[in-house]
Amino acid sequence: MDHLSSRFRRIKKQSSPASPTTTLAGSPPDRSPLESKLNSGGQREPPSTVAPPTLTIPTGQPISNAPKSPFRRGFTFRHSNKRARSPAPPQPPPVPAIVSQDGTVEHDKSTLLKDDDKTGQGATEEKPKPKMPAFLNLSENEIEAKFIDLTWAERMRVQDSFSNPSPTYQFARIDSIDVKRLDRYANIQPWANNRVKLQVPEGQQDYINASPIVLRSPFYPQTKPTHRYIAMQGPKSITTDHVWRMVMEQLQSPAVIVMLTETLESGMEKCYQYFPKIVGEEWDINEIDEFGDGFRAQLSCVAVEDQANGAIEVRKLNIHVDGREEDMTVWHLLYRRWPDFGVPALEDVGSFLELMRLSREKNANEDNPRIIHCSAGVGRSGTFIALEHLMRELDSGDLDRYVTKEERDDGEDDIIYNTVNRLREQRRQMVQAESQYAFIYQVLRKLWLEKHGLAVEDIQEPAAKRLEVEHNPHDPFFEVQE
Repeated sequence: MDHLSSRFRRIKKQSSPASPTTTLAGSPPDRSPLESKLNSGGQREPPSTVAPPTLTIPTGQPISNAPKSPFRRGFTFRHSNKRARSPAPPQPPPVPAIVSQDGTVEHDKSTLLKDDDKTGQGATEEKPKPKMPAFLNLSENEIEAKFIDLTWAERMRVQDSFSNPSPTYQFARIDSIDVKRLDRYANIQPWANNRVKLQVPEGQQDYINASPIVLRSPFYPQTKPTHRYIAMQGPKSITTDHVWRMVMEQLQSPAVIVMLTETLESGMEKCYQYFPKIVGEEWDINEIDEFGDGFRAQLSCVAVEDQANGAIEVRKLNIHVDGREEDMTVWHLLYRRWPDFGVPALEDVGSFLELMRLSREKNANEDNPRIIHCSAGVGRSGTFIALEHLMRELDSGDLDRYVTKEERDDGEDDIIYNTVNRLREQRRQMVQAESQYAFIYQVLRKLWLEKHGLAVEDIQEPAAKRLEVEHNPHDPFFEVQE
């Protein structure tokens, strides 16, 4: 999977040989959507006959009056009657002539047949194109419908948690009023039976708004490594010491924290400045001894470096815990190019994949969870986790085993839907916005085409209808979007 970020460029197709078919006057040149986008400065060339319908973005603002996401335009694949022309079959080389001693001319028959020619005719069949998994060929309306299904499934879990007061119920809620002051958003809490618990003296509050996340391969759960994360909210000033206590209790050195939000966005605090920013700056952790157990630590910034043209701020932190012989190294990766209420732009996807690679490379081992957080710890965090997990299945080839429901014995036809559903069973509202959910389909589709050396024109697909998605600010379920 690590090589995908370096391959996140469209593979140039070989031009087709000249065809005897007459080209109509005024026909557009054969260019892929990505080439057209790049050659026109990021703008897609609209069809000449049909005007695109109005698209309403999640904030409720018409697309004609709002800044357009270059990523969404770059990954909206339209059906066209024009298809890429297949190259003409290669012509066999001239058969060498052999002149015998009596002057007669013979042909070298060994060149007429190839080793892989079982028909004896000397013709080589063109390798069939791979079949795109059906879920990568869904229309926007179908993707939206699946997201709505996920939303209702979660609402049913929340409703069941009210009617089932048992503390052992899988989706039991946290009833303690004391913890609400520790939450950044009132509607974003971990499930009571799937949360990180601080190791504090008995009778002390062990709560932190963080959830352990475990994802296994659907085909090889026993042999493929398990993906482990901790999804947490952006710390508040009163929870900063709690975060570093969790880091030292739950992670090995070197550990990794991925931060997908700025501390301030649109004039609002999305995350407290919970780490030292300047090299040489040092903080004392748990100065007031909140839990009365004498825990003390010193946190310092060792180095800061920008990578991926400034998209990623890499910070090396050192933690010294009183009473421990060895210090702990923590790599803090701040990603700067994921806008609030949106997804990364097309030109930033490469840096986003680089962020994933760095987070894996700097982690102690695959069993060591990485902390992923944004503001609420569900939208951008869930999208990062889901996409990284699914990219492994793409890289290994297992994604191609998801064809159609009729062709599979277990009936599971959409690994993206299944992955997001499993995430939400572990933490509420993971992959929170519909645009984030669609983003996962768009990126995987793009990477699948590049992996197989194909262009959009190579894959026949039904015409996709554009969505009209309205964000209802009065719906408390969607109080927070990231």
